[in-house]
Amino acid sequence: MRMEPFKTLTPYEEAMRIILENVRPIERTEKVPLEEAHGRVLAEDIIAEISIPPFDRAAMDGYAVRAEDTYGASTFKPKKLRLIGSAYPGEPFRGEIGKGECVQIATGCPIPKGADAVVMVEFTKEEDGIVEVQRPVYPGANVAPRGEDIEEGTTVLKAGVLLTPPKVGVLAALGRRAVEAYERPRVSILSTGREVREVGSELGEGEVYDINSYTLSAVVVANGAKPIRRGIVPDAHEDLRSAIEETLSDDMIVLSGGSSVGARDLLYRVVEEVGEVLFHGVQVKPGKPTLFGIIDGRPLLGMPGYPTSCLSNAYLFLAPAVRKMARLPKKEPRKVRVRMGHRFVSSSGRVQFLTVRIREGKAYQAFKESGAITSMSEADGYIVIPLNVDVIEEGEEVTVTLLE
Repeated sequence: MRMEPFKTLTPYEEAMRIILENVRPIERTEKVPLEEAHGRVLAEDIIAEISIPPFDRAAMDGYAVRAEDTYGASTFKPKKLRLIGSAYPGEPFRGEIGKGECVQIATGCPIPKGADAVVMVEFTKEEDGIVEVQRPVYPGANVAPRGEDIEEGTTVLKAGVLLTPPKVGVLAALGRRAVEAYERPRVSILSTGREVREVGSELGEGEVYDINSYTLSAVVVANGAKPIRRGIVPDAHEDLRSAIEETLSDDMIVLSGGSSVGARDLLYRVVEEVGEVLFHGVQVKPGKPTLFGIIDGRPLLGMPGYPTSCLSNAYLFLAPAVRKMARLPKKEPRKVRVRMGHRFVSSSGRVQFLTVRIREGKAYQAFKESGAITSMSEADGYIVIPLNVDVIEEGEEVTVTLLE
């Protein structure tokens, strides 16, 4: 095999468009226990089978009364009611309130039969079983009526919504133990290279640990999918082809290494044989040697082997693709405006995603070189440097997209 240069480089925006046009949201669904529902995407409409609250309940601590018994009450001329019992959570009052009577009641307790209002404790005085009411109330005062929050028969949550803690709370309030949710996409992750070894093994001369499958897996998990780490594949044509074909039961295939134009960078040739290459080489730095193709209807993303380039492009290309497959909403990263802490000269001829650290309101370059994982681990975010910008002057205001 001989080395061949990239024929053309695909602009970043075009590469992103091609990827998103060729990934499809997952259709498969599964039953998910309520305790595991957070972060999942609902696959069914949730219709309330009960009302919430399921009974009229006290909205304040105080005394349940017949409203008409309090009319005309004031501080100087209180209405006196006989206390006949109490109601606490889980211990409702079982009797009925008659004329001139009241029941001490805690917030959330069912309103006793015969009562139609609650007098707040702040406007009462109790002594020897007699409660003096110092302010009148009217029917419904300080009472949360049955179905005030959710009425039986209403659609509470629609299919396609992301289940957040409040929405999980709604499901619990309705007594749901499990819900139908879309499955998490399965993403096969392969590392390539004769020099790559599994973490924890002994390294020989010229060998390195497999960083990329772990960083890629973390990105996949953070964006709602399930990573399937399938190990390390040597730089050999048949080994690579067999490894890819074994992943076709999954929803997406991601490889690191082998996507450039070196003599042993075989991914382009293999994907051409078994599928279709939609682009090879992207006009970005770091991360130029990125490939995207389709095999048997499944998207395949070939990432650079250098750890910084691989992780940078995982944020740029893999995360949005996985989120679409997982039916998660588009993630809008937080951005801050700061001043550049030093002069930076760009000569890449590509859109550059420059990793930076933010210190005392200024951005400083964190990027070292494509093989240095600390370029990303020490970075707070990145600056996008367009094609037509060659220099960022010290003190110039820049926009930093935060990584976390």
